[in-house]
This record gives sequence, structure tokens and C-alpha cells, in this order.
Amino acid sequence: MERSPRDGASGTGLQLPLCGDSERDAGRPLMITLDVQLTQRRKTPEGYLIVPARFARTGIQHYAAHELGVSDADPQRVIRVYRPPEEVFAAEAIASFDGRPITDEHPDEEVTAENWRAHAVGFARNPRREGEYLVADLTITDEATIEKIEAGKQELSGGYSAEYDWTPGLTAEGEPYDVKQIRIRGNHIATVAAGRAGPQCRVADRDIALPPPFGEHPMTKRRISVDGISLELEETEASAVEHLAAKLKTATEKVDALEEDLHAAQAPIKLDSGQALTKEQLVANIADLSKQLAALEAARAADEDPQQRDQAIEAMSRQMGDARRLVPGLVTDGKPCSAIRREVVSRLHPTYSAMIDTLLHGVRVADAAQTAVDLAFNVLASAPVTASAGLAAEAVNEALRRQIVKTSDADLDPRAAYIQQLTHATYSTSAP
Repeated sequence: MERSPRDGASGTGLQLPLCGDSERDAGRPLMITLDVQLTQRRKTPEGYLIVPARFARTGIQHYAAHELGVSDADPQRVIRVYRPPEEVFAAEAIASFDGRPITDEHPDEEVTAENWRAHAVGFARNPRREGEYLVADLTITDEATIEKIEAGKQELSGGYSAEYDWTPGLTAEGEPYDVKQIRIRGNHIATVAAGRAGPQCRVADRDIALPPPFGEHPMTKRRISVDGISLELEETEASAVEHLAAKLKTATEKVDALEEDLHAAQAPIKLDSGQALTKEQLVANIADLSKQLAALEAARAADEDPQQRDQAIEAMSRQMGDARRLVPGLVTDGKPCSAIRREVVSRLHPTYSAMIDTLLHGVRVADAAQTAVDLAFNVLASAPVTASAGLAAEAVNEALRRQIVKTSDADLDPRAAYIQQLTHATYSTSAP
């Protein structure tokens, strides 16, 4: 039995290849220490052997096709099975090994309550992750098995069920694989003569006879081209390289698009005047204009004449009254004054079509200029209320003759312009 020093102390080292990694898998035994110090391996007063042990790991293990039930390939074809960390160390996977039996070699069946007495030589407790390994505290209760371990039967192998994802790919380290193992559930841990860290599909993890040297088994190859370089690869590697090349192409296209967007965002902006401004200059100009506008609004508020405001409010009120008088029941809430005037003219058009068409120069009310519509409204509002449609028409004609629109006065008089702006109405001064 070998002795392995650790921390300057010597201890009895029971060496186990992790979960049965065979010489064929790595070219040499991948040995791990079952108990690195004498105090870590002990016997109970009853003679039971208690040892902490690593019994599983992540990574790629090799299987023959017939072991995985692959019937459409050479039975001895090597299949690379990947055990990813997220599956090996899943909480459900780790917990599934707690309390599971220890067996001397893998039985030809699952260990159950019906056959436990025939197969169990101990049990595992407290399964846990330590680095890249699954570790458990093993209690060996069978004297013959203890004697075999002490005589040099040194390897462990997990027996468990799993599902397989047959999509080939690459590990995070860039190693190609053919199939990935998922949803691992423990059944037992076996002491074996030659173990291997690898997945089970309800089959024992025994050493298998593969044609040496391992890894040189004939596999299908094909030629691919990557960035103008011709490569001859095995089918799995070719698929993995093509997949990565496609992802690289997509990523490159996205980067190119982002660079174009960045270039466009940084390019100067041309104004109508022909002046070119950068984005920063344009933002600064907008900020300056905003400040100027705020200053003008403040000055306007300071210069507002209360009398002008009262007159504007009075004009708006009078306009609403005229509209309701001309069209009883007219709804004015929430409508701008210009829209109300246009609606009144439209409603009265059937009665005063000749006059309104003349004022609108034959244009439909909906399409007429607002100034023409306002003139028609003012003429209608200037007519007195009469009991007869004929008299009403005469009154409108009289109002039209008396209507005087002083647009030029509004243009010259700031006060009148201010009232007109607030009310959006054009009220004329009628001659006596």
C-alpha cells in the first residue's frame, strides 16, 4: 500500500482513480487519495472501515457505442460523454447519493430494497462538492470487502441513472463531445478493480475492452472550409467548428452594425443653412435657445396688462354666447375657438349658403381658410335675432354690408394683436 505525504506528515494513502478513470482514458491512472492522513481513515470498535472518498467528477469520459445502447453504429465506436458541472453538482444529483449502498463491483441490476442484502457492503453519507469532485463519507461494513481494500482494491465508481442530450458541442474549455449527460440520480457506489469517471444509463461502470491505443478508433471524417482554410475533421469536430463559425459570423455582423450606428451618431449634423454642427454643439445651441425662450416668456408675463386679459376673456365669453345663440344646443366644452366658429358656419350654411359661399370664395367650409371662416362667423353673429328666416337673411345681408374687418389695425396695434392671439377670434368694429 502506498504512502502519500501531505503537510509534512506521512499517512496511509489508499489511492483511488477518481470515479474509475482508467489507464485507457488518460494514458496513465488518474489517481486520487482516498485518505491522505492516517486519522482520516479509521475503524470502529465493530471493525467497520470509515473513509472520506472522492467518487465522481465532471468532464468528458469515453464509452463504446454498445454501452450506451447505440445500435446504428459500430459497437466499438468511441462516444465522448460530457458531464457538465451544473448537472454533476445539481442539488438533486448530490442528494441522490446520500444513504446509497456501497457494493463490491457493480451488480448486474439496480440496487433496491429487494436485493439490497445480496449486494450492499456498506453505505455512503454526506455527499458534497469539493472543488471539481463529488465526495462522500463511506462506511464499509463487510469484512471481506474491507480486506480487499486493504489488499489494494483501490478504485471507486458510481452507479446511477441519467438522461442523454445527443446534441454534439464543445465544453467551456473547447473540448468536443458527442453527447451530454443530464438529470443524474445516484443508485450505488462500487469498489472496482478498474473504474472510470463516467455516466451510467442504468448500466454498471465497468472497464471495457476497447482496441488500443484508446482514441484511435476509426471515425467518419469530412472536409470543411473555415475562413478560406480547408480542414478535414471528424464529424463531431466539424459540426462543432461550423457551429462556432456561424456564431462568430453573427457576432461580427452585429459588431459591424453597432460601429456604423456609432459612426452615424458621431457624424456632424447639417442644418438648412448648410452649417455643420456636432451633436454636442447642437445640444448646446438648443439649450441656449431654451434659455432665451424662457426669458421671453418671463418678460411677457411681466408685461401682461390686466385690462388686456379681461378684454380677452370678455371677447371669448361673448364668442361662446354668439355660438350658442346661433346654434342652440351646440356643445363647446373642450373645443378650441377656431373649431367652434367653423362648426357654427358649417351648421348655418344650408340657411345662408349664398352669403357664406361668397365669403368663402366658393370653398367648402371644411377646407376654407380660417380667416374666411372667422369673417363669416362675425357676419352671422352681427345679425340680430329675428322670428322669420327671411328677416334673418335680410339681417345677415345688412350685417355683411356693415362689417368692417380691420386686420391691418390688429397688425399695427400690439394690444389688439394680443387679444386676437388669446381668443383666436376676429371681431370687427361695425360702422353705425
